Amino acid sequence: MKKLLLAFPAAVLLAAPASGGETIELTEKQQAKLDKQLEGRSPRKAQSCIDRNDQRKMTVISDDILIFASRRNAKTIYINKPPGGCPGADRYIMSYRRTTGSLCSGEIIQLIDNMSGATMGSCTFGDFVPYTKDLSVGSK
Repeated sequence: MKKLLLAFPAAVLLAAPASGGETIELTEKQQAKLDKQLEGRSPRKAQSCIDRNDQRKMTVISDDILIFASRRNAKTIYINKPPGGCPGADRYIMSYRRTTGSLCSGEIIQLIDNMSGATMGSCTFGDFVPYTKDLSVGSK
C-alpha cells in the first residue's frame, strides 16, 4: 500500500507548464478528463481571443485549466490557463462580461457562490491555445 501512495503524487503532474513556467498538479480524475479532451488533438499557436461561437461550452478541468469548445466545430477546443490559476473555478459560478463578440485574455472572471450570490473572488483569462483534431490520425 505504501508504494501506491508514494507513486500517486508523481502520476498526477501535468506535463504542460502553466503560464509562469510552474507545473500544474492534477488529480487522477482531472488528468483523465483532460487526456480525454485532448485525445487525437495537436496544439496550435496561442491566440489572445476566441470568437463567440467558440465559447458555447466551457469545461473546468481544475482551478488552473479551463476548456472552451464550439458546438458547431467539434474539431477544435481551446485550453485556457488563467495566470495564477482561478481558485474555486470548479466550485463557483463563473461570470464574465464580453465587451465584444470575442472573449480575450486579461478579461476578468468573477466567481459567484450559487447559494448566496456573493462574489467569492476573481481571476483573469490567459491566452487561448487551440487544440485541433489531426484528421490523419486513424486514417492509416
